[in-house]
Amino acid sequence: MLRQKYASRVAGPPGKRSVGLGFRAELATDLVTAPSTVDFVEIVAESCYTQRTSRREACAVAEIWPVVPHGVKLSLGSAEGVDLDRARRLGALARELRAGVITEHVAFTRAGGVDVGHLTQLPRTREAIGVVARNVAKVRRLLPDVPLLLENVAWSVLWPDDEMDEATFYQEIVAATDCDLLLDVANLYANAVNEGLDPHAVIADYPLDRVGMVHVAGGVWEDGFYFDTHAHPVPREVLELVAKCPDVPVMIERDADFDFDGLARELAQIRALPRSPSEPRARSRKDLDANPTELATAQADLAAQLAGVATEPSELATRIGPAAIHRARTILHRKRFDDALPLLGNLSQAGPHVRCIAADALSPTRPPTSAAPADAWRIAEAALADANLADAAAVDRLVLQARFTGLDGGKALRPRSAPFYGSAVLGDGRKISARKGIGSRAAVSIHEGR
Repeated sequence: MLRQKYASRVAGPPGKRSVGLGFRAELATDLVTAPSTVDFVEIVAESCYTQRTSRREACAVAEIWPVVPHGVKLSLGSAEGVDLDRARRLGALARELRAGVITEHVAFTRAGGVDVGHLTQLPRTREAIGVVARNVAKVRRLLPDVPLLLENVAWSVLWPDDEMDEATFYQEIVAATDCDLLLDVANLYANAVNEGLDPHAVIADYPLDRVGMVHVAGGVWEDGFYFDTHAHPVPREVLELVAKCPDVPVMIERDADFDFDGLARELAQIRALPRSPSEPRARSRKDLDANPTELATAQADLAAQLAGVATEPSELATRIGPAAIHRARTILHRKRFDDALPLLGNLSQAGPHVRCIAADALSPTRPPTSAAPADAWRIAEAALADANLADAAAVDRLVLQARFTGLDGGKALRPRSAPFYGSAVLGDGRKISARKGIGSRAAVSIHEGR
């Protein structure tokens, strides 16, 4: 089985589950001080493409633990096709980190010229399965010869014309792509309870014999809907589902409210969970030569609705329902803010007030680009009007100018390869300047003076 090729790379103590943690700067010191707390770490691949510091940090971390590069923007479910340049960058990063496994999502993030900025669920149809299979085949040619694990996602809206349930959909994904699953048990739990289903019954129908890794995270109930937040302890109900999974590595996702002592206790609890063997089940591949044109149109329609580009509800949006569209937009806003915040080194230290500033800056009525640098730029510009945030915003805005071109209305947003020099004046009259050398990965230095 594929998992045997990499399980030894992230193995835990004898007789115990292997456990890992998403690597975040807020956890770095504690992790390095207590390296045996985890057996491996995961890094968000996209953070290493445009942030030189993040890439250096990931390479340093790879000298301590095995590192799993986790992609979030390949858009493997896009009927318009996959961005092969992103796949090449993911492959290069995986080779640099000597990764034994690579992970991505069964979702789409772009359609009809709109970057949704959020992992959006596919319709559970044979057409969608065919699209994923074709895109995965193209991507795997550009990745190292290591397993690619595909992750199930939490839905914010349900498509009205699903042909099968979630478990069957992922059975078919496995058969069509020949990829093992990264089973996000927290997403499975959220989807099940939000659909009014028994999570234990849902997981029993998943292809557990093809699960190569497990994700867990916490969440909260809001207005009768369970959100997977990555900011709360893993609930007991999710851990009970993990106990039904085979003996594969398990990783906690935590993106906010970092409490290392609490995380260490959760990791120890996961290590001690019973391990459930899974029996292989026979599956046959089916014909997947469906024409993706109809799905591409539907994805573009939904992307426009979620990004606020559409001027009025479409027939698809009406069938999904206005409440569901509004909820999905709220989730999208949160995700966009979370993606942009790491690019705002000074504003990110300013507390929850920054999120209030972002509420308007990332409004769906704004232009529909949601790449993290563009969103970070909007937040920084909005924060300039706040006396308490203006200085931090000025510095962050200058650093963004040094790192990216096209932020101030240019046609293309991309990392800046040319050298850069720029300056700004702070509220107390101090002048700050930013310098960057040749190359998109060159460091940005900030200097102060009157």
